[in-house]
Amino acid sequence: MSAAVYAQAFEPRVLKQLMADCSLSQTDLAQAVGEVLGRAVSRPTINLVANRDYDPPSIAGLRAAVEQTIRDTPAALAWLAKRQLTVADLWQPLGYAARNQLPGDQRARVSRGLRSWLDAPKTGDPSTLIPHEVEMLTQETLKHFKLFRHPFIDDVQKDTDVYLSDEHRYIEAAMLDAARHGGFLAVIGEVGSGKSVMRRKVVEQLRRDGDTLVIYPQMIDKTRLTASSICDAIVLDVSSEKCKSKLEDKTRQVQRLLLDRAKSGYRACLIIEEAHDLHNHTLKYLKRFYELEDGYRKLLGIILIGQTELKHRFDEGQNVDMREVIRRVQVAEIAGLNGHLADYLALKFRRQGRDVADVFTPAALDALGVRMTSKSRDGRHTISHAYPLLVNNYAARAMNLARELGEARVTEEVVEAV
Repeated sequence: MSAAVYAQAFEPRVLKQLMADCSLSQTDLAQAVGEVLGRAVSRPTINLVANRDYDPPSIAGLRAAVEQTIRDTPAALAWLAKRQLTVADLWQPLGYAARNQLPGDQRARVSRGLRSWLDAPKTGDPSTLIPHEVEMLTQETLKHFKLFRHPFIDDVQKDTDVYLSDEHRYIEAAMLDAARHGGFLAVIGEVGSGKSVMRRKVVEQLRRDGDTLVIYPQMIDKTRLTASSICDAIVLDVSSEKCKSKLEDKTRQVQRLLLDRAKSGYRACLIIEEAHDLHNHTLKYLKRFYELEDGYRKLLGIILIGQTELKHRFDEGQNVDMREVIRRVQVAEIAGLNGHLADYLALKFRRQGRDVADVFTPAALDALGVRMTSKSRDGRHTISHAYPLLVNNYAARAMNLARELGEARVTEEVVEAV
């Protein structure tokens, strides 16, 4: 969905008032409409339909599906009948009287306040509440908070734009050490946790140092990465030679090239992203690459970057046949930003010339931290979901809602209403 869509005039439809009075949330309506259409429909799309009379060209029949959903909702039909309206009147302008209206469940959450809402039963975890697509800030929101651009889009342009907690600095140091001294490291993190940003930062540092050759297989489908294709990547990235055709010849070529580069004072590091897609036999082959040596010196450092599924692959209790790899690889897991949310958001807004305190109240930041956590199934552990992408989306949505409610800053109650 393009940003230009959000620039359309804010003209709420009758549909918005119906949703507010009937406690029909945008998420609920999006799900119901999606079931009618047989395809996914996002909450932001319903928001635009209700507030800006948006008719998405990519979703044929959306309005008809909305009307069908309303016909199938007795409370909504009663609401229309009471006002002598028909389903066709859903698209009539409502005017600005409903600008501050929220669906009933959200109004209740705001009025009850933070504590009572937290005590209410909820299902799922924060990562399921907001999609992983980038949440857009409306033009009105940008103006409201005196921002000239979205603080969470294209937000990393140089090293100083990367937020690093002490834990992130440790993982960065571990990656650099593995690259420079022939280590075998797996960096694991959830979707949107910043793995690729960490990789870019480390690669940039190695290139500045100038003494480490970075090998980066370009095959998009990592399930197809094999010992042969890894050999090809090494040959292509450390030399101008043509790859041999037979695996035995490729292996000898790789060992010779790495040994030559080592004698010339260069180190070599193989970095594989989306490593959770690798087959077990490919992971075992990587152990063979790791064993390439010049005396006591490893010829190749290996860094695997993947999602949490990779961590399970390194559980010897579940994969005893992988023990030869598991006992050699060092695992570094990227945790959430809980405890560092204020510093993280401060950096994002500072890049736009704004103070985070001008956008979020301290209590709102605390509430955001609470929203970013859940309990394990046994209730014994607190799990953080405060990964950059999810934090960005929650923050952006809270900012949009604060502007719509006419709040000068994002408050605790606004965060709880998201």
